[in-house]
Amino acid sequence: MAAPAGRTSAELRRQRILQVAKSHFERFGFRRTRIEDIAREAGIAKGAVYLEFESKEVLLHAVIGTLFEEIGRRYAAEVMVLESPRERLRATLRFSYRELARDTLFERLVREDPEVAVLRTLAESGDNPRKADAQLEMIRGWVREGIEQGEFRADLDIEAVPFVLGLMRFLHYHTGLVTTGDRISRERLLDAVIDIFIAGLSAPTPPAPPPRKRPGGGSKR
Repeated sequence: MAAPAGRTSAELRRQRILQVAKSHFERFGFRRTRIEDIAREAGIAKGAVYLEFESKEVLLHAVIGTLFEEIGRRYAAEVMVLESPRERLRATLRFSYRELARDTLFERLVREDPEVAVLRTLAESGDNPRKADAQLEMIRGWVREGIEQGEFRADLDIEAVPFVLGLMRFLHYHTGLVTTGDRISRERLLDAVIDIFIAGLSAPTPPAPPPRKRPGGGSKR
């Protein structure tokens, strides 16, 4: 079978490995996923997988990297285009919760290893620390912009806000602690969390001016 135009057989093989590997990591977690099972389902030799990825951890990092690229494109199209910094932060949390609900890979990894050691090694590898620093500074820039525009409180801890936002992104995994039974749905709870968070950042709304009094008494509204 010929490779599609513009794609080499090596590129197609790599893509197939990543697709199969993602499904295995989602179903079995990192520890129980086996390279030989991935190779068998991908229809290639086990050695061919190791020619592309030197270890199971490197393979997982590649899967996550590909996933981040896809998520990044959606994030740029949906969130980065918003003019209001406050609405960008609100949309960031909504986007995060929707993506985490749609893709089960991260939930599986967190459930298997609450310390997410394998994700920590990814965050510390290659160019990722620089990218993380750039993202933190981007959020700080939004906060500064929001303060200048009067959307955010001037007394906010600008340095801390990106870390608070990052912490809140993972609340999606812990809503089961309080959403047992039919007391409240996960979606309603997360919407309330977002509203409360944004309200805490927002500058107070100035009071409405008093009604003007009409000559001779009474008021003009």
